[in-house]
Amino acid sequence: MTVYSTSLAGSHERSTAPLHWPSVVKHYRLSAGLNQTELADQLAVTQTMVSRWEAGGADPSRRIQELIFDLYWAVSATVSRDIWFEHVRLNPAAQAIIDENGVIRACSRGFARLARCQREDVEKKPIAETFSGDFLELFNFLKSSGFFEGRISRAESMGTLDVKAGGAEQASFPCHGLHRPAFMPGPEVLWIAFGVEVDEIARQQVVERLGGPAVVNKAI
Repeated sequence: MTVYSTSLAGSHERSTAPLHWPSVVKHYRLSAGLNQTELADQLAVTQTMVSRWEAGGADPSRRIQELIFDLYWAVSATVSRDIWFEHVRLNPAAQAIIDENGVIRACSRGFARLARCQREDVEKKPIAETFSGDFLELFNFLKSSGFFEGRISRAESMGTLDVKAGGAEQASFPCHGLHRPAFMPGPEVLWIAFGVEVDEIARQQVVERLGGPAVVNKAI
């Protein structure tokens, strides 16, 4: 996997990387099953303005940006963010919610089991404190591809999950991952990562199908 220079060490503060609003607007509109006129009515703007946003001719105002993410969350979930995080934590499957700084906001029981650690050992900490190798490179790959700017609709990966010693049992094993964004009020884009441990035969089959360690699908 290609190594990128994005750093995971240091601040938990949100970065100032701009969202790619043409992708975000169109991603929300299509997910809600709306045409440009219907979205314009929902946001109390003109269809021409929506068209300009999607073409990259202008960015929505801050008020509209926040409204779009509030509406996106309303389409995607029926519970608050805190309750959603609690649902994630109870999930027996391996799932983690990671922000653009590489901090694990929430992780499931299944993820902790996969990583051979306790949930408290990894949650609210940068992934670099617990993991090394392919998982960090995957984060950098997604970030450099515009994942946290709303440019990516989904991604798939195959790599080695390396768990570092210190707060967790040292381990290394192949992991097949599926990844998608969560558009949160704020506005903020979070990474929903799902993973499953596989054997070497499955690893080779997935890498052959993907044509490499990871692929992404652009939002537009």
